[in-house]
Amino acid sequence: MYRQSIKLIIQITSLFFLFILPAYADQPVIYDQSKTAIIVTKKKPIFIIKMISNPTTGYTWLLRDYDKTLIIPVKQQYVAPSKNLVGAPGYELWTFRVKDTAFVVPQRTTIEFIYARPWEQDKEADKSQYVITINDD
Repeated sequence: MYRQSIKLIIQITSLFFLFILPAYADQPVIYDQSKTAIIVTKKKPIFIIKMISNPTTGYTWLLRDYDKTLIIPVKQQYVAPSKNLVGAPGYELWTFRVKDTAFVVPQRTTIEFIYARPWEQDKEADKSQYVITINDD
């Protein structure tokens, strides 16, 4: 009985490493506002930036500046808070992909966002900047 239990545990563990773990390995890395240094490799060229947001106030994160020769914005989406509290903030997910040509040499670039109302972009706004290090690893 003991040997069968051990054998079952080994089989389940093997299945986990064979099927489930590789699925998570392909997932893009998510960076939040506390992790502004982003490292991107050729094996994982897609990354996500997650920022707290509350569009009910009219404010949203706007992409202000990035190097168009190195990075492509792929998608932006708002995720509502898990609890239905009026006025509670959710977050925005910004997905980016580093172009294949960016991996020729290691380099560094930045992505800058502002938190503003779209019709008030020229006013003073909160800023968030991310430093992207691109490696050929």
